[in-house]
Amino acid sequence: MVSMTVQQRDILQTLLRQETPATLADLGTAANLTTRQVVYRLTGVKAWLEQHHVRMDSRPGVGYTVVCTPAERRALLVELQGASGFNLTLTAGQRMQLLALKMLTTDEPIILKQIQQWITISRATVLKDINLIEPWLLRFDLQLERRPNYGFLVQGEELAKRQALVALLWGDTPFPDPLFKITYDAGLRFALAEAAPFLPIVAQVQAQLLRWNVQAAFEWVAQTEVQMRGRFADNAVVHLALALAVQHERVNAGKLQTGSAEELFWLQKQPLWTMAEQIAAQSVALTSRLQRPDTIPLSEIAFIAMHLAVSIRNEQWPGEPFSTPELETLIEMLLENISQALFEPGLRHDQALREGLLAHLGPALMRQWFNLWVPPSLADQEIARECFREFKLAQELATVVEEQTTIVLSPADIDTITLLLHAAFVRARPERHWRIFVICPSGMATAQLLAARLKTRFPNLEILGVLSQRELSSERAAQAHFLVSTAPIESPPSNIQVVEVHPLLLPKDIAAISKFLNG
Repeated sequence: MVSMTVQQRDILQTLLRQETPATLADLGTAANLTTRQVVYRLTGVKAWLEQHHVRMDSRPGVGYTVVCTPAERRALLVELQGASGFNLTLTAGQRMQLLALKMLTTDEPIILKQIQQWITISRATVLKDINLIEPWLLRFDLQLERRPNYGFLVQGEELAKRQALVALLWGDTPFPDPLFKITYDAGLRFALAEAAPFLPIVAQVQAQLLRWNVQAAFEWVAQTEVQMRGRFADNAVVHLALALAVQHERVNAGKLQTGSAEELFWLQKQPLWTMAEQIAAQSVALTSRLQRPDTIPLSEIAFIAMHLAVSIRNEQWPGEPFSTPELETLIEMLLENISQALFEPGLRHDQALREGLLAHLGPALMRQWFNLWVPPSLADQEIARECFREFKLAQELATVVEEQTTIVLSPADIDTITLLLHAAFVRARPERHWRIFVICPSGMATAQLLAARLKTRFPNLEILGVLSQRELSSERAAQAHFLVSTAPIESPPSNIQVVEVHPLLLPKDIAAISKFLNG
């Protein structure tokens, strides 16, 4: 009898449940596999179906279909729902994520033979996986102790272990095929949850994940936002919830962190300390071994306060969660540099820019002071790189920050400052109207369509007229700031810029015109 892996079972269940042909992308999503991996596993699916006297049909450009009667389809689905006769095949990335999480959550050395039994792989494969996990652990100052007849044990500070766990659950690892996902409605989700019966390490990880109550932590964060009359950025909310859920479980297991006296002294004097105490009290109420709020170690309240301090806010809050004279002085210095560099004296008093810098630079500086991991942010990179002048200035401001604080801002921090600068520069400039001619040799209908699209997308454009190339003269060109043309213009009038676009005004054309207007 041909056996199948759990991934092959998931692929076949998708095929049987769909009335229309399923594409490789559909099957890959259902089984958490790439299309290449799906193609490789379809051979086993086909063999299993043939043993059941059923055929699988594949049509290029259409998809895959199981050819059988409705009764046969129901019978096959019932058989697939059984919990036996399936093997779980893990990818290298999945193995390393499971093994890393297991190593970070155990206090006892793990011997090589145990790992082989948990994952059913060879000794050489285990050692190869561990060799790839070890450099990632070093990012968090965690050492992997290896000794003959002893096994493997992660050594390091409790805070470092928690950060590595949160980064692993977030997916900030070099290991492909992410297994974990955090959502507001479902909490912490595990891609292999349904496969727990098929492999010991999957069952162990599933049990561990159930001890991290992320949904309760979301409630704690939401209540904190209400108390502080502000909102964290979405990524910050998820990061906070993960950190708090991991902390609660670790404290409940008796794994406490120690902090520096200097950090504790500073944090206790900040407004956010009260919020941290309230979160800690809620955590204690949730089945903790600590019976009363006054038994919570100060170092654990400091853990919460530090994470509140490094969390990005959408804007400056009515009451800042923390403040330092050094930060205020730094912001004043940056505003002075910005107003001089952009030749806009008014930017020195731009309140929105000031609040934006405080809301982003404050957490950035706190993050590096406390040496905390936070989720990487790359979403603004593409937009920021289009603002050439502001990006260069943001890099110069990062140098000022380093000189004043010895703290090096990350590329994501520089991208954020770039966007803040661009928004401030746009606010500082008076509304300007641009006069243009539209040059379109394709005919009047195409020209009118383009003119209508331009006017809708750029209300500050004054379209002086639609011309053919033959009608374009130096005198007419002198009336416009620039020309928009649907075709290359041979020998354009001097001192006039031409922006060439598609008649349908594609996104790249909008970007080109925006760049010209904001240049």
